[in-house]
Amino acid sequence: MGVRDLIFGREKLRALWRLLIFLALAIATFAVLSIAAGPLLPEGVDGYWSLALPSALMVAAMLFASAVMMRLVERRPLAALGFPGGSQPAADLARGMAIGGGFMALLVTLLTVVGWLRPAPDAGTFAGWLEHVAGLGLMLALAAAAEELLFRGYAFQVLVEGSGPLIAVVLSSALFAGVHVFNPEVSAIALVNIGLAGVLMAGAYLRTRSLWVAIGLHWAWNWVMAAAFDLPVSGIDFDVPGYDTLELGPDAMTGGAFGPEAGLLTTALSLPLIVWVLRTPWLRESARMAELKPLVDARELP
Repeated sequence: MGVRDLIFGREKLRALWRLLIFLALAIATFAVLSIAAGPLLPEGVDGYWSLALPSALMVAAMLFASAVMMRLVERRPLAALGFPGGSQPAADLARGMAIGGGFMALLVTLLTVVGWLRPAPDAGTFAGWLEHVAGLGLMLALAAAAEELLFRGYAFQVLVEGSGPLIAVVLSSALFAGVHVFNPEVSAIALVNIGLAGVLMAGAYLRTRSLWVAIGLHWAWNWVMAAAFDLPVSGIDFDVPGYDTLELGPDAMTGGAFGPEAGLLTTALSLPLIVWVLRTPWLRESARMAELKPLVDARELP
C-alpha cells in the first residue's frame, strides 16, 4: 500500500464525507432547535434549567443527525448506533455506572484516608438537598448523553470503520480533552486525565458496542463526584447543600479547584482501569446488540 492509499484510501474518503455530512446536519439542527427553544430560557434564568437545556438540544440534534445517517446512508436502524432495546439498556447502564461511580468513589476514599480530603457539614435542608441532587442528576445525564453521542457516537464509529480503533480512540479522546481547555482552573494534568477518561469510555463502547454503557459510566463518574461528595466537576462547583468536602492536600494530588480530575492519583488509577476495561470478560457485546449489526464489527477489533 502506497502513501497515497494510506492517506486517501477509499475507506478513509468514504469515512470523511460521511463525517462531514453528519457534522453539518448536527450543527444545522442544533442551530434551528436553539432558535426555536430561545423563548423557553428567558434572560436572567439561572440554575440547572439553563445548563440542561443546551445539553437537551444537543442530544436531540445528535440523535436526529444520527438517525438520518443511519437510515439513509448506513441502512441500519438508529438502535445500531449503540442503543439495544428490551432489558439491555438497564443492564448496560448499570455496568457503566458501576465502573464510573466505583472509580470515583474509590478515588475519593483513598484521598480521604490519607487525609487530603475531609467531609464537613454545610448549611442546607433535606428537601433542598433532594431537589439539588435530583436536578443535578438530570442535568449531568443530559450532558453525558450529549457528549457520548458526540465523541463515541456516529462520528467515532465511522472513524473506527475508516481508520481503525487506535486512530479513532486517540483522536476522539484528544478532542474530548480539548473541549475542556477553557474550563475554570484547568491544568495540563486535568487535560491528560480527561483524555484518559475519553479512552476509558471509548474502550467501554468498543468492548460492548453499547452507548448505554458509555453514558452510564460518564454520568456516574460526574454525579458521584458532584452530588455524593460535593467536589468540583471539571472546574465547576455545584455546591450541594448539607455537606461539603474540604481539600487539605496538595493540589497536584486532589486536583484543587478543578476537582479530582486534575489530580495525579486520577492518572495513576485511570491507567490500570483502562487496561481492565479492555480485557475483562465482564464487558462484551450482548446478543441484542449483535443482532442490530453495529457499524463497528467486533470481529475486526484486536
